[in-house]
Amino acid sequence: MDFKNLMEKMKITASQAAEAAGKAADVASKKAGSVVENTKLNLQIMDINSDIEILYKEIGRSVYLTHTGVEVDADELENKLIIIDEKLQLIESIKNELDEKKTSAKCPNCGKEYNKEDAFCASCGFELK
Repeated sequence: MDFKNLMEKMKITASQAAEAAGKAADVASKKAGSVVENTKLNLQIMDINSDIEILYKEIGRSVYLTHTGVEVDADELENKLIIIDEKLQLIESIKNELDEKKTSAKCPNCGKEYNKEDAFCASCGFELK
């Protein structure tokens, strides 16, 4: 083998390696972006849950005040309950959004995780689609 052929093969190999590295970087970038998005959604759920806990405490305080004979505004209490319902619905929609973004699921036959793009479970062969 002459030097020129060797250099040409090295050039082709380097080009293929660069292309593979570029594809790997794209995949890693998409995965990192997905992780960031999911983290933001999970933090949003935590914030909403904190808001709900505050409302629960306020409602509990109102119930106790009623017990002690203090008059409590029923409309204010009702509004807090409505806000809790709305926040719980928002959490449910965020959880559904997170579920839609998942790239894997559990096989209904054996319970092992599989890629949502798979037609069959790699573990038990169950048809997934």
